[in-house]
Amino acid sequence: MVSSEILSQAANSFRFDIETLKFISNSCNEVYRFNKDNKAYFLRLSEKPIEFVSNIKAEVHWVRYLVESGVRASLPIQNGEGELTAVCNDQEKCYIATVFEGAPGKFFDSDPQLWGPGLFNTWGETMGLMYRLTKSYDPGELKYKRMEWKGAEINSPHLHSGNYLILLNKLRFVEEQLKNLPRSKDSYGLIHYDFHPYNFLIDQEKITVFDFDDSLYGWYALDIGIAATHAVWWGSHFKDWRSKNEFAMHFLFEFLEGYLKQNNIESDWIQRIPLFMEYRNISSFFWWLNNWDGDEAHLTEFQRKAIIDTVGIIERDVPFDGCNIKL
Repeated sequence: MVSSEILSQAANSFRFDIETLKFISNSCNEVYRFNKDNKAYFLRLSEKPIEFVSNIKAEVHWVRYLVESGVRASLPIQNGEGELTAVCNDQEKCYIATVFEGAPGKFFDSDPQLWGPGLFNTWGETMGLMYRLTKSYDPGELKYKRMEWKGAEINSPHLHSGNYLILLNKLRFVEEQLKNLPRSKDSYGLIHYDFHPYNFLIDQEKITVFDFDDSLYGWYALDIGIAATHAVWWGSHFKDWRSKNEFAMHFLFEFLEGYLKQNNIESDWIQRIPLFMEYRNISSFFWWLNNWDGDEAHLTEFQRKAIIDTVGIIERDVPFDGCNIKL
């Protein structure tokens, strides 16, 4: 939990009553909800060095552009000085504060009736609109430009032996394929990079997107692959599908139909979606192994089983479940 001094500085900057703050979560960022003028807002506090301010400014600058252009996303709010960020310091700790409007609606798993073709189509249409607009987006000053996609930096000695080395070698193999892909204006630009179903809320068949803090310059089809991967992880069990691959095909048919309402995508990129799904599947291991201390007792039973199962998939040279599809 951040200190009361940090919260006080954020409240003073964005001019809200600190007494209305309610803690929500602490994962990559610390998030609070507060009320102001009978509206709900979310305060996000990112513990980052001061040099990271420009990176976050680039994120919220893009999100405001999307909202002002017609995308349903949580709007970043200006503080009392007209800025979208505020730097808060306490005892040598630096937090970058941002505030977003609350979004109406509920998550996909709150009602089984929400999860189906209509949602997949709307999800795809929302992404298509985002990236059609992004092709004309000008970030202005270079200091407000987000980072480019690149291979993961993995220096942990615990990941260079045994099953972990097999995972790492698979990651490097897939990354090498991605590095050689073309990067044209029509195929590569700013993407959400985490557009999964827990990062939007559903309200009357419309969705509002949030949590853009992983955004970077990458392939538009990569974000489709990310959406499809998470849909398979969290939603392929909702009906009696014969396999995850069958669900993935059904999902992508509906999703791409929506996407194409707003944005064109060449067939070559559609055919690469399973590769991007493979990348998301394998890279996810290194997200939760990032700070692992090498003690297998500190891994959950789910994580240990996932590693063993995945190593078996790699050694058999077959795709992950949900990725064995032809588009």
